[in-house]
Amino acid sequence: MDRPATPRFGALLAAIVLLYILVIAVGRSSAAVPLRVLVLGAALMLAVRLAGPRRWARAALAGAVGAVAVSAVAVAAGGTRLATGLSSAATFLLVCATIAATARTVAGRRRVDIQAVAGALATYLLLALLFSSLHQMVAAILGGPYLTGVDRVDDASAFLYFSVVTLTTVGFGDIVPASNAARAVVVAEALTGQLYLVSVVAAVVARWTPRTPA
Repeated sequence: MDRPATPRFGALLAAIVLLYILVIAVGRSSAAVPLRVLVLGAALMLAVRLAGPRRWARAALAGAVGAVAVSAVAVAAGGTRLATGLSSAATFLLVCATIAATARTVAGRRRVDIQAVAGALATYLLLALLFSSLHQMVAAILGGPYLTGVDRVDDASAFLYFSVVTLTTVGFGDIVPASNAARAVVVAEALTGQLYLVSVVAAVVARWTPRTPA
């Protein structure tokens, strides 16, 4: 069978949490960028393994290796904007692929249990990473003021913090959009976060059937 009978998202969630910790702890370190991309590549491999089709494994491995290589070369070449733009673009693509693989696994489950809920949670955490890398990539491309309160385009921890605050619509106000491009991405992220919660998560939880003891 292509699809595992009981996909478990524990390892994937652990990889995502580790990535969050790395971004928060060493978000301003250029040397840590390839390491963060490597962890995300591992998350993609885990998500593809859960999704089932073995033919995806080689493509996922090639994408992960390519993303790590691109980020390493960009950091070695120097130039904050160039390195940030390339590494954030690689991160964006990897997160997109990981979300697609995870969503496929969750959608294909006939029975909604704790693992399906964990998959939906993993996807929500990945959405914050997706928009974080998108914010950082656009900021690197534009070069001008993008977010008021973030003075460095390579500060991944600040962009992740802003992304989580926006996705959850908390809106502390310490970091705010400083350009029309930032406002456009913020609107898309806030809407995505709310629509995901009221549609996908609500549907998964409504169909959740906890395992009953025999």
